Amino acid sequence: MKFLFAMFISFVVYIFAVGSLGFEGIIVGLAVSFLVALITKDLLVKDEKKVLSPKRWMNCIWYFLVYWFYYEVKAHWDVVKRVFTLDIKPGIVRIPYNLESEYGIVSVANSITNTPGTIVIELDEEKRYYYVHWISVVSPEERVCYEQISKDFEKYIRRFL
Repeated sequence: MKFLFAMFISFVVYIFAVGSLGFEGIIVGLAVSFLVALITKDLLVKDEKKVLSPKRWMNCIWYFLVYWFYYEVKAHWDVVKRVFTLDIKPGIVRIPYNLESEYGIVSVANSITNTPGTIVIELDEEKRYYYVHWISVVSPEERVCYEQISKDFEKYIRRFL
């Protein structure tokens, strides 16, 4: 089961990266996915029961929809307004995180970085902090930064870990 799931995920990523559903692309994608699955099946799949959970998949899809159609749009609009008004107060802030899973920690870091106006520049695993460059620092306080930047991402990501 681990192998099939890893192959499926690898194939989907390959097809999105190539952007084609041509015959040759599918054949090469299956071959590449087969090899990737052989190498990474134990890294990609820790718990087979979670992989097949419909609730987990629905939470993943919900996170995707909320992230792309709410947080991304909101952040883009905020950056556009700041460009025209020149209302920026850039700085680097320290944000604590409360996740245990490496997947969760990286997922939140990627969500922060992919959102316009914020970039994770450092991850301190020992002290459990993200260091984030923020286009308009509201407050240097860790709690405020957590509430403004990563709290909602953690909330949604916890649902499918």
